[in-house]
Amino acid sequence: MKTQPMTILEKLGFNTSESAIYFALLDIGPASISDVVRKTGIHRPTVYKLLPGLIEKELVGIMPTGKYKKYVAGSPERLEKIFTELEYDFKAEIANLHEIYSSRDKKPVITYSEGGKAITHVFSDLVHSLKKGDMYFRYSSALALNREKFIPKDYRSVRDKKGLERLIITNESTRGLHVKRLGREVKAVPADFDLFEYNISQLIYGNKVSLIDYNTKTAITIENAMIAEFQKKIFKLLFKKL
Repeated sequence: MKTQPMTILEKLGFNTSESAIYFALLDIGPASISDVVRKTGIHRPTVYKLLPGLIEKELVGIMPTGKYKKYVAGSPERLEKIFTELEYDFKAEIANLHEIYSSRDKKPVITYSEGGKAITHVFSDLVHSLKKGDMYFRYSSALALNREKFIPKDYRSVRDKKGLERLIITNESTRGLHVKRLGREVKAVPADFDLFEYNISQLIYGNKVSLIDYNTKTAITIENAMIAEFQKKIFKLLFKKL
């Protein structure tokens, strides 16, 4: 008896004894329990224990012969059906796992850091993570001009080399301090609405939203594509209205 088909059955989830019983019946035809025991060398109690499962899976059938029962192997087509069923279940489960995996990736990653280096890291991450020609968005209140001492040395060179564009929302007085530059457009919050004098900046870039508090030297970054896209749309809407 060839051993390779047994390996195939085992790959379909059958154990070694189940495979042996099926292929013994396939080889010798209708057989009694004693015939199966002699052919396979499997203990009689084990054969009795495993036969109901094979019958339920339609791999073994019962052939009544007078007072006794004989057992016969089912068609190999049944193995094909079992494989098809397993393949269908596998694909359904894989789809479910992909959904779980994707949901995990969509969960926001929130980073809280303190100190001047933490702020510098945000600006460094901005220019180095964005691709050539990308755009970022910044809310920059009046007192946030203090940010200069936190700007990395290569910030402007990397930004300009990549041709990064930026839209900035600030207040009237601060807008006047911004020299007109290629790739930068600045709009101001009306003074009659708010003086916008907070020592805080918000940066929206790539899949991240970073809030910087210069008073306490803290930075909070939310990394999530959906949240970043939502914030970009709000920024653009406000920018368009100003």
